[in-house]
Amino acid sequence: MKSVLRKDFNLQAPVLPLHDRPASHFSPILDSNARINFLATLPETKEFLFSLKAGSLRVLVSSTSWTADEDFSVLIDALLQYSELANTTKPHLPEVLAIITGKGPQKEMYLEQIATLEKSGKLQKVTIRTAWLSVPDYAQLLASASLGVSLHTSSSGVDLPMKVVDMFGAGLPVVGWDRFEAWPELVTEGINGLGFGSSEELAEHLVNLFGENDRLDNLRLGAQKESSRRWDDEWNPIAGTLIGLT
Repeated sequence: MKSVLRKDFNLQAPVLPLHDRPASHFSPILDSNARINFLATLPETKEFLFSLKAGSLRVLVSSTSWTADEDFSVLIDALLQYSELANTTKPHLPEVLAIITGKGPQKEMYLEQIATLEKSGKLQKVTIRTAWLSVPDYAQLLASASLGVSLHTSSSGVDLPMKVVDMFGAGLPVVGWDRFEAWPELVTEGINGLGFGSSEELAEHLVNLFGENDRLDNLRLGAQKESSRRWDDEWNPIAGTLIGLT
């Protein structure tokens, strides 16, 4: 936004971007057993309790408005690729439970597509569920999941997805569409998240992060560190400086 204001609007005054920070009800759940205990209370996840306790399931969360602004087919295609690899050349990969939250006009279209794929057996190691949760439950779901996915494409190139801010507030690492200029302002590549620009790249991230290595744990640590920065930390040095309070 700073560069756009100077380049496109010839704004010469000092520009200090003030970024969104997570609301207070988003916070990490540091204990893994506490995360499993919460997931055991949700209708969308409680049937997978045995797999969660055994460590053979990863919970992926994405929130969407189910509109053309977010191409949900990118995630479906990536999950299809993951399922195929998990059933052929990479049998060690865990099962994936993808929880998709939100409401919107294209939801039914995608649900029909998902149902067709399930009936055809193309999602053998992947289960997709939709949910509409209360604010507290949504915050706890983010804190209890393994990985967050953002499909926000930023039509302006300068707006940042609030869903990623919320995920970081909950200490949840993120993989997201990164083909817009402002992406690095929000996500530090390889530290608290990873970017992708195609379903193939997203599938590769899922395979690498859900495989037998510590990359996902390291990203979670980065996201938890990011969660500690709140509104006061952003407001005081930026807005406070601008208006002469600090």
